[in-house]
This record gives sequence, structure tokens and C-alpha cells, in this order.
Amino acid sequence: MKQKKTFLALIASFNLAANYAHPITPAYFKLLGLDSAMFGYAFSVMSLGMFLGSPFFGKLAESFRSKVLMAWGCLGYALAQVLFAIGHTPALILWGRLLAGFACGAFFVGALNYIANTSTTKERGANLTLNAAVQTVFGALGYFVGGMLGTYDLYWAFALQIGQLFFTGVAFYLLLGPDLTVQKTPDIKEAVRSLNFFNSFSTKDTQLSQSLWILLGVSALTFLGYTSFDQSFNYYLKDVFDLATSYNGSFKGAVGLISLVATMTLGMYLVKQTDLNKSTTYILFICAFFMGAVCLAPGLTSFFALNLIFYGFYAISVPMVQDLITKQATPTTQGTVLGFYQASQSFGRIIGAFIAGLLYDVNVLGPFILGSLAFLIAAIGVKIYQK
Repeated sequence: MKQKKTFLALIASFNLAANYAHPITPAYFKLLGLDSAMFGYAFSVMSLGMFLGSPFFGKLAESFRSKVLMAWGCLGYALAQVLFAIGHTPALILWGRLLAGFACGAFFVGALNYIANTSTTKERGANLTLNAAVQTVFGALGYFVGGMLGTYDLYWAFALQIGQLFFTGVAFYLLLGPDLTVQKTPDIKEAVRSLNFFNSFSTKDTQLSQSLWILLGVSALTFLGYTSFDQSFNYYLKDVFDLATSYNGSFKGAVGLISLVATMTLGMYLVKQTDLNKSTTYILFICAFFMGAVCLAPGLTSFFALNLIFYGFYAISVPMVQDLITKQATPTTQGTVLGFYQASQSFGRIIGAFIAGLLYDVNVLGPFILGSLAFLIAAIGVKIYQK
């Protein structure tokens, strides 16, 4: 993979900036007088944008170089955060979230395609793992920085985020070389048609095998479970324990360090040295177990400890599922398949965030139980995929 250091540095910058606003969002919504359900609705709408945008940009990835998609994603996210910061009404906030999701669809489809296009078959799994580690670590660091800034002024986090996303987008376009030679003109009509996610499955070049359907289902379930868990966790710390944003940021910083160690040691070993089908099943079972155990935590210390363990194993699972799905793609269908993969993530996020918001009002531990069940079913799904 050429320009690996430049690519990973820019991936780090994007994930750092993209997470500045997350730890302050609960406090921001409370400042605006919005109820707890709005937290789930906002993330659900953002995920809807990713769900619609991922197949669209997956189709465009066949014609556009990946650095163009990543640049679009950064600039679009910056604009979306302007709307989020100045939109003090639910309508403007939700429109901003929708645009943010659409922009993230462009960015993450572009990033995965760049890795696939510039990696050999032998090194692809390791590069996906390294990419996931960088995203996790710097995403967590972004939480930390945003949480600290939020203790002084919520809008400082927004300002830094918007500026950094803009300059990162420009850097992607100027600093990265081409990852493919464009061989055909963009089929804009087909790309627009793919905005209808389910209708896009009917085209001749995107017929999915049964095994790929199963893996997309596994991906959707893991992100449903993770989103239900993670979004509720953020709100839970503020709502139940009344902790400042700095606590949320500090915890996510610790998550980043643990995830880095877990991914670069156990995760890299599993990708390189084991049967990925079997090891992915075990990792997802472990995620389900520790997420369920969180519901039984007797105190704040054990609650944090069990969460740290879960986040570590979750970080390991992401590149493993990515590699299983990437292996199902051919060179001609790679962009489309990776677009569907990103859309499956977004579909899981939509359902996870929406149901978590509803469950939280009924029982604050409901989203954690839902997440544990989702990971358990996902593990069973990989087991079925093996057969």
C-alpha cells in the first residue's frame, strides 16, 4: 500500500474531528431543552443518511478516485456540523444529522475502497485491521478532546471540529495519489437509482450471493447492537450519574488505548493466523457476554470495567467482519459491495438508535439488553455462514 502513512494520518485527523461533538451532544440537547428521545432520533437520522448515501457512493466509486469521495465526505460533514451547531430547533438539527450521515457514507466508502485498491490480497486484512485501529484510537481521542472542550464552552468543540474537517478534506484531495485509473464515465443515473437501497439489489451487477446476504445481516446486527449500547452509554453517564462531559471524554480516551492494544495484538493475530470464520464467531459471542454483563454491574467501577472489556473486543470484531465481506467481492463489484456493507452498518445504526431511544424511556438498561441479543444473533449468523 503506497502512501500508507499519509493515508492513516488523514484518517486519524478525520476520526479525531468527527468525534469532538459526540461527548457534548447530551449536554447540548439538555441546554436546548430537548427530551432524551431526541438523542436517539438524531443519531438514527444520521444513520439514515449513511444508509441512503453508501450504495450511491459505492456506485460512484467505480468511476471516481477514492480520495475524491473522502474529500467530499470531510467537506460535507463540516457543512453538516454548521447546521447542527446553529440549528436550535429539532427540524434543523435533524437536517444537519441527515447531511452528516450522507457525507460519512462518502468518506467511509472511499476509505475502504482506497484500502482494497492499494493493498495486495495478502496484506488487505492487516491494512483493514490497522485502519480500524486508527479509527478507534483517534475516535476515542476525539471524544476526550471534545469532552474537555465542552467543560469550558460547548461551541468551542463545534468550531474546532468544523475547521479541522474542512482542512482534512482539502488535504485528502491534495496529498493522496490516485488509487485507480478511471476507465469509464460516471453512471449518475444508476448511482441515483441506488439511493433506493432495496431497489438497487435488483440490478444485474449487484446480485448478492446467499453468503454475502448473511454477512451483511451480521454487519447490520453488530452495528445495531453497538449503536444501541454506545449511544445509551453516553446518555446514561449524564442522565443517571450526572457526570460532566469530561468523564465521558476521559473514558473514551481509555477505550482508545485499550482498543489499540487489543487490535494490534490479538486482533492482528486472529486476522493473520486463524480461520477467520471461526474466530469471528468467538469474538462476537464474547462481545454479547460482556455487554450483557454490564446490566448486572453492582457499581460504577465495575460498570466502567465491563464496558472497557466490551469495547476492546468490539474493536477487534470490526475489521474481521470487513475482511469476510471484502473477500466476497470481485474487482468489478468491489465498490458496490463495499457500499452495501456501509449501508448495512447504517441500517443497523438506524434501528439501534431508534429502538434505544424508545427503550431508554421505558428502562435505562433496555438498550444494553438489546445490544447483547444483537451480538448473540450475529455470532450465530457467522456460524451459519460457515456452513
